[in-house]
Amino acid sequence: MRPSSSAIRPILTSLRPLPLSRPVVSSRLPHVSRTPIRSFQNILAPNPDSEDKPNLAINKLTPRGFILSDNLVVPGGCIFHSGRAVLWDVDPPLAGEGKIDAMWSGWGVERFRVFEVVVPRPEILLFGTGKTAIPAPKPIREYISSLGIQLDVMDTRNAASTYNLLAEEGRTVAAALCPLEPINPRTGGPR
Repeated sequence: MRPSSSAIRPILTSLRPLPLSRPVVSSRLPHVSRTPIRSFQNILAPNPDSEDKPNLAINKLTPRGFILSDNLVVPGGCIFHSGRAVLWDVDPPLAGEGKIDAMWSGWGVERFRVFEVVVPRPEILLFGTGKTAIPAPKPIREYISSLGIQLDVMDTRNAASTYNLLAEEGRTVAAALCPLEPINPRTGGPR
């Protein structure tokens, strides 16, 4: 039952705005802050000081994306690492095009640059290529290998279930999962 507007009005009129204060600005620091920055923290990695480490898993794979263990619906591709999810704006490779180069048109190592900065770096990267497993092109395989990461390519459904299993075992694993169909992650509609 929603409260009426007459019941909310006295509450709103009793609220007072916070006094405005000027931030402390230092000519030596490139930011405005009242608290010092203590250390660098990678937002893609779990906080080692945190007691409640995330345990995000993939509950369901849909033709347009994923439903996660916290019931979040993610349209499009997603990268999973250390129990966290990051949107990945990709379409699956073009299956059935015959030649590997034609299947992977528009794909390059720039789509995997995030793995240069994640902490800790995963031992294994599970790469889900959509409805079918399509071998990754040589430049992508060599790039992932140069980062010291083992690349396993499989269809997205198997990559998602393998990620859940290995993450549950406590392994340092990541999954880069393409959606089953081309989808616009901003709208959830087809491309």
